[in-house]
Amino acid sequence: MVRMRHAGVEQEIEVAEISVPQYERSGWQVVDGQPGRTIAAAQGRRRSSEEKN
Repeated sequence: MVRMRHAGVEQEIEVAEISVPQYERSGWQVVDGQPGRTIAAAQGRRRSSEEKN
């Protein structure tokens, strides 16, 4: 399980690691200190606007 937080929500949540990308798209962030996951890694999978054209 991975702990995540959201700026608009007081309480942190725990989600399955496989669900992290879905939550990140909704503005949730992995809590610092979580091994194996970073926000930058998730953003790196997205295609740039140049690739879409």
